Amino acid sequence: MINQSVKKNMRRNVGFCVFPSPNSTALVLITALLLYASNCFSQDWIYTVQPGDNLWNLSKEYLISIKYLNKLQELNKISDPQHIPPGSTLRFPLAWLKAGSSMARISHIHGSVEIIARKTGQVRTAYQGMFLWDDDSIHTLEGSNATLQFADGSQLLLQSDSTLKIEKLKSYGSTGMADTKIRLQKGRLQNKAKPKSGPGSRFEISTPSAVTAVRGTEYRIGADEDQGKTLAEVVKGSVAVQGAITTRTVPAGFGTIAFSDRPSLVPVALLPAPDMQQLESTYFEVPFYPQFPPIKGAASYRLQISVDDKFETLLFDQIFSTNTIWGPDLPDGNYVLRVHGIDEQDLEGLDAVHSFTLNARPMPPIRIQPIADGVEEDPQPTFQWSEPQQVSGYVFQLADNQQLEKKIIDVQHHPDTEFHINFPLTPGQYFWRVAALDLAGEPGPFSDLQKFRISPPAPDMSQAKLDEKEMVFRWKKARPEQQYRFQLSTDSSFTDILVNEHVTDPQYSLQQLEVGSYYIRVGIVDVDGFQGPFSPYQKVEVAPPPQPWLMVVIPALFFLIAIL
Repeated sequence: MINQSVKKNMRRNVGFCVFPSPNSTALVLITALLLYASNCFSQDWIYTVQPGDNLWNLSKEYLISIKYLNKLQELNKISDPQHIPPGSTLRFPLAWLKAGSSMARISHIHGSVEIIARKTGQVRTAYQGMFLWDDDSIHTLEGSNATLQFADGSQLLLQSDSTLKIEKLKSYGSTGMADTKIRLQKGRLQNKAKPKSGPGSRFEISTPSAVTAVRGTEYRIGADEDQGKTLAEVVKGSVAVQGAITTRTVPAGFGTIAFSDRPSLVPVALLPAPDMQQLESTYFEVPFYPQFPPIKGAASYRLQISVDDKFETLLFDQIFSTNTIWGPDLPDGNYVLRVHGIDEQDLEGLDAVHSFTLNARPMPPIRIQPIADGVEEDPQPTFQWSEPQQVSGYVFQLADNQQLEKKIIDVQHHPDTEFHINFPLTPGQYFWRVAALDLAGEPGPFSDLQKFRISPPAPDMSQAKLDEKEMVFRWKKARPEQQYRFQLSTDSSFTDILVNEHVTDPQYSLQQLEVGSYYIRVGIVDVDGFQGPFSPYQKVEVAPPPQPWLMVVIPALFFLIAIL
């Protein structure tokens, strides 16, 4: 048996632990001693001595009363309180440490958020920098969110349409340890808990159907009170999720569902992050459309947008039923988006993050003339567009290729909504676009490229004529690379077309035509097959050929007349 003095010393050295009674056997007592000692040591805060530390200053800073100074000296076997070797460690029992109520601060807020005061139940409008205490509740309205900062540096992002109650906020002076208990009554949150800094550190989140206990991890919690379930998705570290019947340890990359009336789901792998390689670095219009391949097994997708990769404020948070998602009308600037898939059990997957720039303003003008895919017969067309508000001018560009290589016109500051070309364009396809300049002279996004065509002119038929000897109709030659469409009709309205042929040379043989009147017109065919307008028609008469017998009869008649 161990006498009372021995037991007293043991109790003092392990920090006031309770041991078995004197009637227990020695073996049980020794085993219990070891177990209790281990447990009690685990309840001590360990401090590493820094240069200049002494027991008096440490006691003043960390102990609830200076009367514990001698006990602290005895517990740590300190021979010289004024000179403690730097790098050595001291044990501080939690019960001796300064402790008191702490508070949480709203570090970021977006939209409409309400606070329900702990004492009065009064509903107040939340604001950035506001402090919350034990028993305060916070509610985010639809489309709103708030980030809470706790005493130990942990952060919690409360998402849209969520309600959270702060049940306990306790901190141990300047030790860095904090004991935090909060209750998510409905909605979703994402938590970044600081690593455990001592035995007094705890971060516990409960819901109507589960309790989660973590340290040093990133995870999400969703509370669905109507269905009596809690969703937990772990991004980093691990989380212990205690449901009504079972407790699951969920590692990083896995999720579980805790129920109020049945065992929790065995942790399952979260959906992988989507592939963001196809996303643009700059978007020039709103809404904008981030495009990425679908994720196998995803029933829907969540898109979130913030000003930086910390995601302390969500400017946009929305679920889409497919991978065809869109971004909202945000001011121009730099942003970060993150996307993850949601499986059929509503567990949300791993994030993909992408930084981008939105440069959608000033909005590009609406193009009026030439119309899209239109045909211009005037080789010097006039370009017209609308006038957006708050602009100082325009950038105008014209090219004969879709890549805008070797631009024909590139005007960086045009003052008007009309631009007239002072030289003729050759027939063919052209592409143009315009952008507005803001009041500072900075360009906004270009309009989409708009295509139009300069039509080849109608052929010059002023010198066209019929070679009656060869019965060939000829007209003036166009550009070397151009060809022709030849039409011949029996009427001037060309409803009875006898010939409609594509010819390479500026002529057509009429040798097979019968005697009569005909109408002819010609159009130029460009190198890409586009045909311009037809020329005005010309009328030709095909006379009967001279008869051989007349060549004998007519001279004979003249001879007879002469001799008579």
